[in-house]
Amino acid sequence: MKKKSIGFYLAAVTCVLAVVTLVLLIVYHSRGGVVQPAVFAALAAAILCEAASLLGEKPWTDFTSILGAVALAYVCMTVFSDGIWNIAEAMNGIKMVGLPELAGMNYTLAGVNVAAIITAIAASFTRKSKA
Repeated sequence: MKKKSIGFYLAAVTCVLAVVTLVLLIVYHSRGGVVQPAVFAALAAAILCEAASLLGEKPWTDFTSILGAVALAYVCMTVFSDGIWNIAEAMNGIKMVGLPELAGMNYTLAGVNVAAIITAIAASFTRKSKA
């Protein structure tokens, strides 16, 4: 562990945050929230990409970190756009097509996912091991 750099730890934090996002998405979906199947596939791809970047300094690990960040961004925007009615109805106090009781979960999902995106981007530009 002495040869690990900050990039390794950022990628590990990204993996953990992506798994937390996956658990939150499963709970959100079980409560009636809209989650497309492509979102689960993209989140699984992001977890695998970030886990692959933990393997060390290989020529392809830089690209896996970038792909993981892109997949996390897709997940964030898709979930946010699908849940916008929940937030709008919670803010306005009306009930039409969304589930305003899920607005808090939308905020939590967005926060955890944005944190994962930020750590993924930072991990993409840092070395995973000390030279």
